[in-house]
Amino acid sequence: MSINRSVARAIDILELISNSETPLGITEISNSLAIPKSSTFDIVYTLVEKNVLEIADEKLRTFELGLKSFTIGAAFLKKENLIQTARPYLERVMEETQDTVFLAVENERGEVVYVDKVEPITHGIKPTATLGSTNPMSITALGRAMLSTYSAEKVKEIVGEDPLVTKTKYSIDNYADLTKELEATRKRGYAVDNRESQEEICCVAAPIYDYSNKVIAAISIASLAYNMNESRREKLGKIITETALKISSRLGYTSRKLF
Repeated sequence: MSINRSVARAIDILELISNSETPLGITEISNSLAIPKSSTFDIVYTLVEKNVLEIADEKLRTFELGLKSFTIGAAFLKKENLIQTARPYLERVMEETQDTVFLAVENERGEVVYVDKVEPITHGIKPTATLGSTNPMSITALGRAMLSTYSAEKVKEIVGEDPLVTKTKYSIDNYADLTKELEATRKRGYAVDNRESQEEICCVAAPIYDYSNKVIAAISIASLAYNMNESRREKLGKIITETALKISSRLGYTSRKLF
């Protein structure tokens, strides 16, 4: 695998500055990392432009970590805390249901990103989603769980214009029907994906909140479609709702309602 030298140097510069007790100048950075001054200058000022670094002293031309570095680090810690907190609950739900359980967040493109999963050791068809993979929010129970907490304007911005993205012949392909499904989600208390992202799989999902009452993720149970009659769907819906509330409570959420 080839490594982009400029990216590698940028990371080395960030690590050097983050470990320094005082702001550093171009010459110090260049000498410490054996990077030509011209390259150091270009990389440092690009990072400044992106707010990852800041100029600590205009006269001395020294640099320190910028606000974007904090934002990126905080986002990572937040996600790590979420995964660590949620993991035991995912395992319990898998043991109880013998189905695959997913944890997902929304990325900057308005997609579901799978960040953790626990699956039973069984044979047969399994959900194909892998950690780090993405799916449209409109056709997944995970995505709908989060969308159901958003305003109509935000939902429209995320899903875009008709026709909506589809994965199977069962996928909702228009905004009007999606709006109806999101309203149904709020009424029943959990979201449903009825063979819409994978034909052999049905899912139920619920949103996860943090201490600021903000939706930060969703949790789902993915079951084989032939096992998902209405009675079992309601049972799994109750399990996923209670589990989402427990995880949210551990993260500081105080309400007893998800919608």
